[in-house]
Amino acid sequence: MSNVADFPDLPRAREEAAEWIARASRGLTAEERAELDRWRASPANARALEQLSALWKEMDVLRELSSIFPEPPAEVVAAPAPTSASARPRRYAIAAALALVTLATGFALQHYFAADRSPGIAARAASSEFTTVVGEQRNVPLPDGSVLAINTASQVQVVALGSQSRELRLVRGEAHFTVAHDAARPFRVTAGGHVVQALGTAFDVKLLAGGGLEVIVTEGHVRLLSGNGSVGDLLKGQFMLIDTDGQSRVGELGDDALASRLAWRNGMLAFQGEPLADALREFSRYTNERFAITDPRLRELRIGGYFTAGDTDALRDALRTNFGIASRRGTDGVIQIGPEPGPAALQ
Repeated sequence: MSNVADFPDLPRAREEAAEWIARASRGLTAEERAELDRWRASPANARALEQLSALWKEMDVLRELSSIFPEPPAEVVAAPAPTSASARPRRYAIAAALALVTLATGFALQHYFAADRSPGIAARAASSEFTTVVGEQRNVPLPDGSVLAINTASQVQVVALGSQSRELRLVRGEAHFTVAHDAARPFRVTAGGHVVQALGTAFDVKLLAGGGLEVIVTEGHVRLLSGNGSVGDLLKGQFMLIDTDGQSRVGELGDDALASRLAWRNGMLAFQGEPLADALREFSRYTNERFAITDPRLRELRIGGYFTAGDTDALRDALRTNFGIASRRGTDGVIQIGPEPGPAALQ
């Protein structure tokens, strides 16, 4: 039977197994391999590692463990299943492994399946890199219990998820990090030459056009580091903008403004009086469509409301219905906003 009640210490074993998987993804030394063998001598530890490694191997994430477990163990195959191992469909093994990992990662993995709006994405929590295309958002649970929410056209690298630290890097775009508390393993995100260190928290990091950085704290407390020193500490609702020269500005967001700023996590964009030109530029992050404002008087028109991210038709309907702004598609494919066509799209 694959009942976790048979192994009272299995939750702890799963946590340690996740650490071993993270270490194995970077390669094991001979000493570490010997340490792993000793750790696996415990039936609970061996069972936990088998369950997690079956998932990662099915998703072609962790080649390092292939020599440890050349075949997925029978326990992780969902019942009912064919008696012949060769007849078991690949999807059953994946589904069963996902169910087992849910026991280890709890709400984080359930949140991933509930919130991920991108079809065909599998949970690859031991992967070293996660990328989204234009218009895509995805949630990714990590083995430590933390959850990444990755915005459109973004890339996050998992540098280390070991027993001493948790290190990630935002290569481009934007991501929200909900951090599982673990004082013994600091959680740090590097972005644009700066480091955001979580102090039991949730926060959003965005690389801006031109090389700037924006950090927003949605829960708890973070510390920003640059070079050898601390830039400053931020609490819930506070944000910091750092320009390319290293100059920083701290501000505060009310509950409504904070919810609007993070509406992308629900597939929405919220505007609260932004100029139309800025709103269209932000909307363009979520679609390959391009816009041109043909009447200069409209550029500074303030607009507000919620829009479905990437839904160009809905945006055009809303502009026409709520603001009386016409639009048409030009011969070059650019959507012209205003009474007269114009040649240049927003950059």
